[in-house]
Amino acid sequence: MILTLFPIQAHAIENGDDAAGIGFVVPILIDKGNGQRSSCSGALIAPSIVVTAGHCVVDAMGVATKNVYVGQAGSALSSITNEDKISTIQITSTFKNTPIVDDDDLAFLTLGKSQILSLPVVIASEKQLTEFKSSKASLKAFGYGKYGDTSTVVVTTPRSMEGIFSNIPSFVANSAYMTSTKASSCKGDSGAPILNITATQVTIVGIIAGGAASVNCSKKASDGTYRTIFTLIGRYANLAFSAAIDVMDTQSQKILSDRETLLALANKLNDATISNIQALSDLDEAKATIVELNKKLPQAITCIKGKLSKKVTAVNPKCPAGYKKK
Repeated sequence: MILTLFPIQAHAIENGDDAAGIGFVVPILIDKGNGQRSSCSGALIAPSIVVTAGHCVVDAMGVATKNVYVGQAGSALSSITNEDKISTIQITSTFKNTPIVDDDDLAFLTLGKSQILSLPVVIASEKQLTEFKSSKASLKAFGYGKYGDTSTVVVTTPRSMEGIFSNIPSFVANSAYMTSTKASSCKGDSGAPILNITATQVTIVGIIAGGAASVNCSKKASDGTYRTIFTLIGRYANLAFSAAIDVMDTQSQKILSDRETLLALANKLNDATISNIQALSDLDEAKATIVELNKKLPQAITCIKGKLSKKVTAVNPKCPAGYKKK
């Protein structure tokens, strides 16, 4: 059943390229309570773990909510169902959730049901982040944000944009800028992954936190580029590990539950086996009884003497003297 709690039209990165079916970005729908609903993007970093922006998964009071629904990677927002609800959330302890872009805007979600991660995603180390920044490494973002600054065109699948790791200093702690000359991030791209993709490895560098908005999308800076602020993910591998522990705890509980179910089934089978053994024993006794009863019933035999024959009927029939059993 399609989730009707969120009647939202989804759009994507302005001037971006179609990324339907991409295995790294997931659509996220959030019920914030008090009638407030929103949508975000997220990055699948393990079959049961998604990283997104912290501000994406808080309710109207600024408290983390479990009323978060994560769709299949690369799918449409409209395909999300009630069964896509997450299990747990881990948000950075220093995130404050103010109306502006904040420090350490990250959250790790444990999914209620796992997904297929088509390619392994590596979390960038602090050393790699420094190297990416100094070399202005190429970056790629995937998101479900608005299609354009004032566009009304509905696009439900994700889009991507390319840019570079900018050396422009960020005013937000543990963050950096991605700049692009062609495309810009928009509302709904929050939580989208910023990736460095090579022929041999996909490295997640950060998560989109926001930017200087025009209407729905980032406005062009004086240097002619669009700037997107993203939270660096490297130092928060511990939260990813914590989310993984949540997954293992959930799986352990399921294993225990399955074990109890199997034990109950085994006990039932054992009881049934005992009953069957008893039934077989009763059957053997019945057969023996029948044999004994047959012995007590009159039986007929034919006895012959030369050309003479005589029929003898008795419980234990015997041929007369001079006759033999035919």
